[in-house]
Amino acid sequence: MTHDDPAADSPLALSIRVPLILGETTLSLLARTAAANGPDLPGLLRAIDEGLDLPAEELDPQRNELLLSAEALDRLAVLLDRGADQLSRMLPSAHPDRLAAIEAARIEPWPDELGAAPLPACPLCMEPGAWLAATGHRWRPCPCGRRWLAGDDGGYLVDTAPVPELGTALHRHRDLVHRLGPVGDALLADAHQVMLWWWVSIPRRRSGGDGRGLADVWRAREDALRMTRHRRRAAPIVVYPEAVTLAEHMWSWEERRRKRGASSAAWLKTVAAELAPAGALTRQQREPLAYWLEQHRTEPAGKPVGRTDADRRWARLPALHRRATEPGPFRAPSCLMWVYGLPLTSTTAVCPRCDGRAPSCRWVPYPECTGRPGK
Repeated sequence: MTHDDPAADSPLALSIRVPLILGETTLSLLARTAAANGPDLPGLLRAIDEGLDLPAEELDPQRNELLLSAEALDRLAVLLDRGADQLSRMLPSAHPDRLAAIEAARIEPWPDELGAAPLPACPLCMEPGAWLAATGHRWRPCPCGRRWLAGDDGGYLVDTAPVPELGTALHRHRDLVHRLGPVGDALLADAHQVMLWWWVSIPRRRSGGDGRGLADVWRAREDALRMTRHRRRAAPIVVYPEAVTLAEHMWSWEERRRKRGASSAAWLKTVAAELAPAGALTRQQREPLAYWLEQHRTEPAGKPVGRTDADRRWARLPALHRRATEPGPFRAPSCLMWVYGLPLTSTTAVCPRCDGRAPSCRWVPYPECTGRPGK
């Protein structure tokens, strides 16, 4: 290190720069830096802000995050010998929108709600012990295709190698996004919600021993993944191939629903032929699809707006769809508002604006409630 190096002004001499991981939490990056260079993590934190109030218990990126002010980000950049703009791109907690809301650096626990806890990073293509910001998403496949990352229940990783169709599904998911843009991931989010509904609703008993029922297929994958004792944790993973198949069918409906004579009944029949071994959908299987069709209903053809094909495709989606804030699979939010892990037949709260009658609020109150139907 030379005197012309900006890191020369750092209060600590760090000889090793650990690689940056896109989406990593700020405290996780500092914990890896401390492990590689010897100084303790509290010492690094005080180098960023001497007045930082540290918790009495041991700091753990799995439980806490460091929120930075703009001034603290500059000091972190000097400490790590990185550019502040580079850190803002790589670390979600250092995004300019987050920085603007923070007056002074502070340590905060991750909120105790679904989708807030960080995800353990893949040890094969990232680094063991690193943690990724969930940014509202509870799980996703690693880009390398060999692990699934989940933030529920304290965070866990699943080796997907024993189930090759999971890797194939990731390839098809990427192809869908490549062809359709953000719409591809949004429809996958919808399809995944439907499949989780099916996983909860379909009886978990064997369906006759022929191995053709979805419950049997999913159970076999759970066993292959060695998740027999944690089937609930495995559910988002084992339904993934069928979710991709349904997302492809959802796009076919998006293409036809604005055409004269489009029939949702015919579309449901096609879905049943593909995903229901008996060739017919049960009441439990039909219910979430009917809810989806209620939002993606047939409409008169109109000229879509947008500068690119991807923008014009997105403009055709219902209003409840929101664009993802970052790229990658499972980043788009779904327009289907039920929450896996909460009861499907009841809500924990009722929207005060529509009394739970709007499509957006039948399961959980939606901050941007669409109002009562017909109003």
